[in-house]
Amino acid sequence: MDREALEHSLVGRLLDHLEHRTTDMADEVLEVPTELYTSQAHFDDESEILFKGHPLVFCLSGALPGPGSYWTVDLYGTPILLTRDDAGKVRAMANTCRHRGVRVVDGCGEARRFTCPFHAWTYDLEGTLVGVPVAAAFEGMCLEDKGLIELPVAEGYGLVVGRLRPGPPVDIDDYLGEGLADELAMLDFATWEPHGVPHVHHVEANWKVTLDTFRENYHFDFLHRKTLAEYAYGGVLTFDPFGPHLRNCSAIRSIDELRDVPEAEWGEVNQHFSYQYQLFPNTSLTFDSRHIELWQILPVDAATSEVIHTAYLRPGLSDEERAKLVDMAPWICETVVDGEDFWVAGRTEPGVRSGMIGTVVFGRNEPAPQHLHKGFAAALQAAQEARSCT
Repeated sequence: MDREALEHSLVGRLLDHLEHRTTDMADEVLEVPTELYTSQAHFDDESEILFKGHPLVFCLSGALPGPGSYWTVDLYGTPILLTRDDAGKVRAMANTCRHRGVRVVDGCGEARRFTCPFHAWTYDLEGTLVGVPVAAAFEGMCLEDKGLIELPVAEGYGLVVGRLRPGPPVDIDDYLGEGLADELAMLDFATWEPHGVPHVHHVEANWKVTLDTFRENYHFDFLHRKTLAEYAYGGVLTFDPFGPHLRNCSAIRSIDELRDVPEAEWGEVNQHFSYQYQLFPNTSLTFDSRHIELWQILPVDAATSEVIHTAYLRPGLSDEERAKLVDMAPWICETVVDGEDFWVAGRTEPGVRSGMIGTVVFGRNEPAPQHLHKGFAAALQAAQEARSCT
């Protein structure tokens, strides 16, 4: 299926739902025990298996637009330095000086060398230690072994995916699976570059409480009735699984323009809906014809989380389109996400933690969070079974 056929199919499904007041449904209601949100032992298992052991999205390819570019990000307590070397290969390293553990560099940009601000130990794009002041003071130590610690990383389909601990290489095709890899390649966003700097949202809720707010729009007509519900339809969503990952699509209200138009006359339709991908376990990617919103949802502890939000813009936007997105950015971040989604997540955590309710409920009209929670359970069980066999 080519991109036009895919997008026409998705728009057709959304229009059918709008006409019949339906949405994609799961087979049954799912109840998740609240202890899976509150238990410290369960949180520790998630930490080791889902975050320290599983591949995570580090950034999008556009964060490293050419040789000599770098990007820094902190994911679940691990400071990471990403570079694109002279051959165009992406490298990932712990952003931690091998002398005294200081963060070597902040932000993003272009550089040939990275110098620790503490004692000026200096590293190149590949993480090799290339300069040590007063080198004679370290005679007898093998400085060749004191490069930045390399982390497994792979790039493809517009994504940079890696692990937070040294170990075996990452296979991005294996991580995504055939169907999703093909689809992301078709969307062709590898050259979309970040706009502004990432924004870190601090949320007073378990990371899964925070994540749950991203994966359904059942709440649009209620929580977002004065904000997002005026821009996109609530309660109408497509759902398609790709292994542990998934894709939702929401209808932007401009889709009404197509209601009485024959499909043969639709032309490009990507301005009338948004793609919403969830990449297992913690990354949400909202994609429309002009920009991408990358949301990296991370645990802090069992009761709090943080979300790193980075916007990426399509190259070649007109000044008018760019200005519109710039104006829209604080509305998304402050009014909708902080003011509504994360506000309600903070109001959820005390109730879940109170011991008054035994389960969290996901209706049939919430197939995406159901799919994710089943995926978390499967990954944890598989890891526990592997341990028992060793």
